[in-house]
Amino acid sequence: MIKFLMKTFSNTPSEHNFENWEVFNHNIYLKSNEEKKKEIRKATCLARYDIEKDKNFSWMENYFLSKLSREELKDKVLLDLGSFTGGRLIAWAENYNLKKSYGIDINPIFKVASEEFAREKNINADFSTGIGEKLPYDDNFFDFIVSTDTFEHVQSLEKSMAECYRVLKPGGKLLAVFPQFLQPFESHLNFVTNFPCLHWFFSPKKISEKYFEILKERGPTAEWYSGNKNNLENWEKLPTLNGTSIRDYEKILKRNNWSNTQWIKRPILTDGRRSKKLIFKLLSFLFYPLIHIKYLDELFMGRICVICKK
Repeated sequence: MIKFLMKTFSNTPSEHNFENWEVFNHNIYLKSNEEKKKEIRKATCLARYDIEKDKNFSWMENYFLSKLSREELKDKVLLDLGSFTGGRLIAWAENYNLKKSYGIDINPIFKVASEEFAREKNINADFSTGIGEKLPYDDNFFDFIVSTDTFEHVQSLEKSMAECYRVLKPGGKLLAVFPQFLQPFESHLNFVTNFPCLHWFFSPKKISEKYFEILKERGPTAEWYSGNKNNLENWEKLPTLNGTSIRDYEKILKRNNWSNTQWIKRPILTDGRRSKKLIFKLLSFLFYPLIHIKYLDELFMGRICVICKK
């Protein structure tokens, strides 16, 4: 049944979707000359830069600036944890007049693309390759850390949160937004299927087995985005996901020493371009009461979104 549903709503990523880092594994990149490679690297930067320059869809504007002012960000030192190829960070540096911008992510090619884009935009930025569980920065270094759709992918969210606390200055703030595990549209199975809510009804183990089976059946054409992976890592609940729920995150916050935590609660269907359609506006309005009910929030809240103060 699981495999049937996946195949009925089958999906395959496009090598021209520059939001996907896997494009760097595709022959469109690997077999290009250096000039073409540079064009592709820039395209991945622009994919997120352009979103942040549009106030209608900007993550910073739509999530965090309902609680913060632009003046609070001015002349501050900010880290983008999970910066990909730097597009969002460069846009934030321009939009909010940051003093210094830092970005970190796990793939060295992201650093290359980010540095090229920062030079082009004449932005004072520093990019590193590393993981959230071991940040390569001094204690009490940053005024702000922003992490967008990253914490669901780290191997240990507890350690990553502790590292954020360590490198923030006293009074500094962590701005984190990421989907909880039971969010219906964020199971990260979209390289295989667009069917939502599978993990509401079937075990992660069974879903993952069928997911990897389908990738294997697709053969060499899928290698650029499948990575020849056949099973879950010990820390994974679903492929690339650590399985963090809202309740899990609440417990992590309680075990840390944050002086203040503000939750920003919005229902599903309230971000992205689809959110501007009338049908999704109506549906999201119906979901608003549900996000304030414990346990139902796991299903109907769009994302965990918090501002944590050290």
